[in-house]
Amino acid sequence: MLSLAASTVSGCLLALQSPWGAFFLSFLILSLLKRESSTTLWMVCLITFFSAFSMTEFHESKQRTTLSPQIKDLQMTFDSIPFIDGDSMRGYGKAQHEEVAYTYRIPSQDQVEIMNGLHPGVVCNVHGTLEKPSGNSNPHLFNYRNYLYERGIHWVLKIESIDGCDSLNIDGRYLLANWRLKGLKYIEEQFPEGTIGMTQALVFGETARIPGEIMESYRELGIIHLLAISGLHVGLIFGCFYYLLLRIGISRESSSWMLIVFLCFYMVITGGAPPVIRASFMLAILIFTRKFGLKLTVLDSLSVIFICLLFIDPYYVFDIGFQLSFAVSFSLVLSSGSILSSNSTFPQLLKVTVIAQLSSMPVLVFHFYEFSLIGFVSNLFFVPVYSLIVLPMALITFLLHVSIPGEFSMPLILYGWLLEGLSKITAMLAGNPLNTVVLGKPHMLVTIGYILLIGIIFKGLEKGKGFGASMVLCIIIVLHTQWEHFDPYGEVVFIDVGQGDSILIKLPFNRGAYLIDTGGVVTFEEEGWKRKTNEYSIAEDVLLPLLKSKGVTSLDKLILTHADHDHIGGAEELIDSMLIKEIMITPNSQVKKEMEMLVSRATRKGIEVNQVYSPYRWGSEKNSFHILSPIDVEYAGNNDSLVVFTEIGGLKWLFTGDLEEEGEREFIERYDLVVDVLKVGHHGSDTSTTEAFLDELKPSFAVISAGRSNRFGHPHPDVIKRLDEQKIVIHTTAEHGALSYRFLGEHGTFFAQHP
Repeated sequence: MLSLAASTVSGCLLALQSPWGAFFLSFLILSLLKRESSTTLWMVCLITFFSAFSMTEFHESKQRTTLSPQIKDLQMTFDSIPFIDGDSMRGYGKAQHEEVAYTYRIPSQDQVEIMNGLHPGVVCNVHGTLEKPSGNSNPHLFNYRNYLYERGIHWVLKIESIDGCDSLNIDGRYLLANWRLKGLKYIEEQFPEGTIGMTQALVFGETARIPGEIMESYRELGIIHLLAISGLHVGLIFGCFYYLLLRIGISRESSSWMLIVFLCFYMVITGGAPPVIRASFMLAILIFTRKFGLKLTVLDSLSVIFICLLFIDPYYVFDIGFQLSFAVSFSLVLSSGSILSSNSTFPQLLKVTVIAQLSSMPVLVFHFYEFSLIGFVSNLFFVPVYSLIVLPMALITFLLHVSIPGEFSMPLILYGWLLEGLSKITAMLAGNPLNTVVLGKPHMLVTIGYILLIGIIFKGLEKGKGFGASMVLCIIIVLHTQWEHFDPYGEVVFIDVGQGDSILIKLPFNRGAYLIDTGGVVTFEEEGWKRKTNEYSIAEDVLLPLLKSKGVTSLDKLILTHADHDHIGGAEELIDSMLIKEIMITPNSQVKKEMEMLVSRATRKGIEVNQVYSPYRWGSEKNSFHILSPIDVEYAGNNDSLVVFTEIGGLKWLFTGDLEEEGEREFIERYDLVVDVLKVGHHGSDTSTTEAFLDELKPSFAVISAGRSNRFGHPHPDVIKRLDEQKIVIHTTAEHGALSYRFLGEHGTFFAQHP
């Protein structure tokens, strides 16, 4: 069955034009040749491969939309539980029999209560705009368009008004979803604030209410899987219910049938996550095979579920939860007869942890560019604690509270103390830079190398000789972390941070990593009800993931051109989250409160902060950087932006911050300079980029960093006209996303995220 599973995934991936299909097909062919498989097995694998390929092609042919942006008024059925956070509501619905994602800005506090009354199955008349989902505007970051496409969704409906709602579609599927909603709301209303998010996650698989700092701590410790309903949770709950049914006198056969029904129910109320589906169906198949005397091993059951899920929905293959769940499950099952055989509990737990961590490592590094070193240790403690104490306590506390409200306050108090203690422990352990290893976005061949090497380690462990391969893996990881010291390529990336600036400069051979500005979301004072639990963060959502994907774990210099929020708004979180050796600011910009707070925070962290102005230079003769403006220590806002000039990759670059007309005039009076690439000042405002400035610099490329549909109207049409008249190639982050220039020596190539 394992060969058939490999045939299925190969067919699906090749039909979806993924290069990983060739890898799995090669693995299948080599394994069949090595085992000298029979002609029958070859034929069955071939039939399975073409069946999976054809089925995936069929699914692809159905990926069509009948909606169009001209449609403004629709009747929409709410398919998912609406997620309301402050004045924002989002979720999934069905409009004209087609699935859509929707967003809605709730206009008033009174409307929040009305929106809270919406639930799956409700049909409403909505007025809004259908828009194509946005892709990733920065390299290696989350692609929302692909995410929705894999779920058969082609449009985001931006709702402007909702009216005429009615509960018409309360069928079985919606009924179970509404039970889930009632359970989530019960926890929100009846449980203490500090326990709501964790209880919703452990009981119903809903993590949206867990505070961001707790999620980050668990992610860093490599135990984030404990906050999702997994196979471990399903097995534990199954075992508890089976034991209870037997204890109250129900026969084994009746208990088994009741548990199969329960598993179907449990899959729906926990959100249908791939690990839950996998574990539930595995248990159901094992129950059926035992009842009818069929000989089906655990590995066969796992393979059957894997094949069935991909035939039902081949896009599961791109789901990270699906990949992790089956990678770990297959590894544990294949290891159960040899590696995991032990009479002692601790050695058994240690082996399970090592196998789970190693088998998940290629997936984590490929998608998140890092993996947890401390995870090998933290799982040894947290997995038993969650399995034997936290999860049972969460379920028992919830069931007791629902069954007899108000009568069992002590379990709830104890449960709250337990979660509070665990939060303190995770917060204390998190934050250590040695917890995680950042490897950057690996090439596919590097990932394949990790997979093969881990397979060799498992083979060695079977024979009790895994030490050598393990040492090789450790050496390769160390070399991978040090790859930047041997990488001859450099890079300049104009990061898309919306309405703001942020530019990453990476020099070859790790000679320097500099970030010019950090972007920042401009926020305005809002009423309390409008505030969101987890606000969008430029640093957490854009800068840090992008830096990790580039293998950047520290910044030699963070250059803050001036004190405007759209240039320094993400600096605070960067200071807290990564090693920064030096921060450069324009003189006396601390007169602005936000810059003053940043300088104080950096000083407390022991980061060197220097005020610089012209003439100032750093770097080697080959890669030198110059501050050309300002020329004095008085701070006058935009016109005192730090202006950086450098010559790298065979091109001359000028980064101007928010320099405006007056500053440009002083610049051309002081310097006689020609550049190849101009970072256009002040996001393309008509107060910058004068004709005289362009005549002096004679750039070939102009890069404008501005937000899509920004309220300032950047870039201004007059600026675009002036650039066009001089036949300058224009790149705007609003239109094209990030712009990268990768170079080797004196030669390089530009890459636009959206050409």
